[in-house]
Amino acid sequence: MPGVKVLLLGESGRRSSSLVRHLERSGCDCWIAASTEEALALIERHAFHLILSTRSIRETSRLLARCGESDCSGFFFFPVEDGGWWVPLVRHGHTCLGAPAARRSEFVGLLDELLREIGSKGADELRIPSA
Repeated sequence: MPGVKVLLLGESGRRSSSLVRHLERSGCDCWIAASTEEALALIERHAFHLILSTRSIRETSRLLARCGESDCSGFFFFPVEDGGWWVPLVRHGHTCLGAPAARRSEFVGLLDELLREIGSKGADELRIPSA
């Protein structure tokens, strides 16, 4: 979706990943952080609609907490053997821990649905959280 700002943290942030390519083909503005500290610095300066992280739930939750009362959504990737699950933590600013996780193969469909929701709300309305 044009105007949707996405922050990718950890392994999901590799420019070559199919997830990043999918987001960019969808018109998203992708920002990539190699570390939690780098991601926190970006959150201080920019508002994000979506945060996707391969870091621990603790690190990902810390990022989402910095988004304050914004309309941000966030997921973290929980690796399991040869695959893994994308676990939702926050959806449109509301905690959703305990909501169903999505397998890697199912996540693109969920992501597309979320991008449509963000687009219908108006991607430009997101504000930078106050510290």
